[in-house]
Amino acid sequence: MFGAGSGLGTALARRFGKEGFRVALVARRAERLQATVDELAAEGIEAAAFPADLSDPAIARPTVEAIRDRFGRIDVVSYQPLPGGTSFIPARELDSARLAPLVNLFLLTPVEIAHTVVPEMIERGDGGFIVTGGFTA
Repeated sequence: MFGAGSGLGTALARRFGKEGFRVALVARRAERLQATVDELAAEGIEAAAFPADLSDPAIARPTVEAIRDRFGRIDVVSYQPLPGGTSFIPARELDSARLAPLVNLFLLTPVEIAHTVVPEMIERGDGGFIVTGGFTA
């Protein structure tokens, strides 16, 4: 779960975990991630925390490698980051200056993650990559 916050990210982690998936939780706050790992463990879900700042596309490869080192192959990537303090911007107020800080987070980082995991999925003939989020609605 890239963007494993307390809302959608945790709900998806719980759902995938209940379906038998082992869950990698990726987000900035190590303490919050560990609390989620502990919460999922209490429900019988195997999870591990991987603190990383998703606004930096350079974290994609090392984070994916750390997840592979812990769990082996990656079957599904779920990407749903939402940085704290982010709020809806009406279209008439949106310009390149307000959008620029979000380009890495919402475009470049998921592209780099996909570039790292999708070739393996294609070679295997299975896997999934989900980009979602309540904020995009």
